[in-house]
Amino acid sequence: MYILGFETTGALGSAALYNLDTDEIRCLSVNQPMEHLKNIIGLAKRLLDDEKAGADELKAVAASVGPGSYTGIRIGVSSARAVAQGLNIPCISVPSLDIFKEKCKGDTGCAVIFNARRGQVYGAVFDETGRDVLKAGPYMLSDVVEAVSKSGKDIVFYGDGVSAYRNSEDYGYMLENKKLAAEKDLLPTAEMVVRYGAEAYRKGNTCSYTELEPSYMRETEAEQKLRDGTLDRLRKEKMAKFAGR
Repeated sequence: MYILGFETTGALGSAALYNLDTDEIRCLSVNQPMEHLKNIIGLAKRLLDDEKAGADELKAVAASVGPGSYTGIRIGVSSARAVAQGLNIPCISVPSLDIFKEKCKGDTGCAVIFNARRGQVYGAVFDETGRDVLKAGPYMLSDVVEAVSKSGKDIVFYGDGVSAYRNSEDYGYMLENKKLAAEKDLLPTAEMVVRYGAEAYRKGNTCSYTELEPSYMRETEAEQKLRDGTLDRLRKEKMAKFAGR
């Protein structure tokens, strides 16, 4: 029996298949940034075909629900919902930051920073046992770096925010002299998703496809503009220009 997992919150998406009987994992990733937005279901089909596993052998489908790319999150969650509804199986909601707790090795902790631009990140800090030092949420990069410094722990940084800010003069080289993960280990993967998902499944932590929801952590730009009245102002300005013609 298997758990299927999707990771679509970053630039390079992937799908993975976890064998609940053997704990073996098969994973396929896209080669081009954001290619998974159109190919994630195709990756899942290839995994099942390669494993010679039937769709009736799937026990659950896990999806990384965010934070991360708004479009990527929607694609992953929608794909997982469709599979779960079609096969009448449960979903597993997988927080994109918390899956990095597997990087905590007993002697080193983990800081995760997903780039949200202009010095903003979706971040979290975990100690060597995986306990929260800084709870997952939207922060400024400086908040995460300060939490790491104050913790007194041996912490390694992960996430695409490392690539974005590691040599950034605009943000004061805040990652200088910090421990940074290797480039190949920075991003979340579907392997991490299904490992988290298998543990959740065995504990009974599943949900229906209707209950699987994205976790954006921040409003979209359109939502912000709607809330602060920007969209209404822009609409009125356009109408005024049109009327003046």
